[in-house]
Amino acid sequence: MGLESTSGIVLKTFSYGETSKIIRCYTKDFGKISLIAKGIKTSKTLQTGYLEPINCISINLYYNSKRQLQIFSKAEFDQPFLSIKTSIKKLSYSFAVIELIDKTVNGEESHHQLFDLTKNILSAINDNKGKINILFWFFQLKLLSLLGFKPNLFNCSNCQNSLNSANFLSGELFCIQCSNSAGIKLSKNSLSLLKKINKIEIDDIPKLKISIFERKEIGEFLKQYYSYHIDGLREIKSLRVMESILN
Repeated sequence: MGLESTSGIVLKTFSYGETSKIIRCYTKDFGKISLIAKGIKTSKTLQTGYLEPINCISINLYYNSKRQLQIFSKAEFDQPFLSIKTSIKKLSYSFAVIELIDKTVNGEESHHQLFDLTKNILSAINDNKGKINILFWFFQLKLLSLLGFKPNLFNCSNCQNSLNSANFLSGELFCIQCSNSAGIKLSKNSLSLLKKINKIEIDDIPKLKISIFERKEIGEFLKQYYSYHIDGLREIKSLRVMESILN
């Protein structure tokens, strides 16, 4: 058992006894792991402040692949994301990002591309790089692609003709004729916007414009797509809490 260093994004923390904490963390080099920080709640080193959800930190830990709980040594901020914590909307979408990671990533298997995507989207939310809901859709689409559930936005799942507008039905997108107009609708503009979001880089997101109608269509489509394809993901609780606060 040796001392290791890695970058990590804190997903959740739990109290363990009167003095310790368990931290669930998505790390660059070890995937999703749980660590125990012994005595941290009474420590004079102020390490507990680093271990709050959403924080991106550099961690020192004693790692053993045969053990379920790794041993936390110390941490420091990689990126503190201070601006996120000043806005209910930023905070809610950031919690939604780490909620999706927590619910879709299993096991201690590193995935540098997914880790970088998660870190970059949190950084973009923190730095106001475009509308937050579009940043979140960008993350959702990229996550689906990395997990092997990328939606086919270009061709009808039945007749294979090019999609102009579409209906989402039974987990797939169909043209109007093949779906008999049933299912969740995506207008021409909404489908076109999804294709753009799926293709562009994160720095291009501020250039995109969206109407209230398109926002509702795309948001509902992605919600239902995740619900259908990802087991146990009926809703994203962080966004529901935000809606209840702001409405």
